[in-house]
This record gives sequence, structure tokens and C-alpha cells, in this order.
Amino acid sequence: MKILALLGSPRPDGNTQAVLEIVLASAKQAGADSEAIQLSALKNLTGCMECFTCQQKADEPGCAIDDDMQAILDKATRADAIVWATPVFCWSPAWLVKTAMDRFFCMFKFDDSGSAKCLLRGRKMAAVISAGGSETDGADLVTETYRRLAELGQAQWLGALVAAKVENPDAIRADANLVERARAFGKKLAS
Repeated sequence: MKILALLGSPRPDGNTQAVLEIVLASAKQAGADSEAIQLSALKNLTGCMECFTCQQKADEPGCAIDDDMQAILDKATRADAIVWATPVFCWSPAWLVKTAMDRFFCMFKFDDSGSAKCLLRGRKMAAVISAGGSETDGADLVTETYRRLAELGQAQWLGALVAAKVENPDAIRADANLVERARAFGKKLAS
């Protein structure tokens, strides 16, 4: 099992990374191989231009934008599971992970009838979400965004782990209930 996690927090070593590290350590203990990419560390990340060049290639992403997303798109086509990790920013995913998500448009290949084939079909997809507020104060909207992406992508939706009302990474690591939920989620990803 190969897990690709895309970490969209603009703060390295922040709350989202603290939760994701617990999840991926548990997945590793359960036998999965994982790679987490900190999107804020990329030197060159551009949003989708909706040029539709990608639609000219049926069996590969085919994105025309030459930036750091090319390697991520390639890794996504080889991963068994994709985990979107983000804090809640104004009731939505953080801009870095939203930019990456928009670039996944090239994974969808549309025919003349508007039907889509997806290069991620059959993969697993999940989300790790951190929030300063409650689970129904934006995290629910972010969860629904990724659930719908999985549905459109014909991927198996494994759900979202929401770490609500988090204050800082140390408090996350000290929260026995949250740590146990994160470990269980990691095992679920690896199965």
C-alpha cells in the first residue's frame, strides 16, 4: 500500500502536520509505505489555467503547466491512496491544497457526452483536517469537498479525520482521544 499525503498547511510543523504525522506513523506500523509532501515547500506551484491541454492525453495527466505539480501528479497516478491534509481556512481548504486539488482536473478525461473517466479510479482517498472551531464550523464543508472529489474521481472514499478545536501541536500530541482516533484512521488507510 502506497499512500501519498498532500499537506496544504502554509505553516510547517503546525496542527495539520502534527495530526498527519500520527496518522501516517500508524499506517506505516500497519504495513503501508507513505510519502507526505509539504506543498508550502514547493518552489513553483501554479493554479489550473483551464486550458484543456490535458484532455488531449487519455492515459496520463497531460498537464501543460511546467511546475512542481508535475511530479506530484505522477506520484498520484502510482499511489494506492491519496490523503488531502489541510487546516480549515474560512470554511474551506487552505489555498495550497486547494491549488493542488484544482490541478487534479487533468486526471479527469471527458468525452463528448460530458462523462468523465478518471485516472484515479479505484484508488482510495481520504482527508485529514485540523480546525480551530468545531466539526460543524467549516470542517464539515471541507470534508464534503473531498468526499465529492473522491466520488467524481471514482475513488473509494475512506472518510475524514477531523481534529476540531485544536490549539497547537503539543496539545494535539497530548490529547489521548485524538491520538487514538488518528492511529485508528492510519490503520484504516493501510488496510
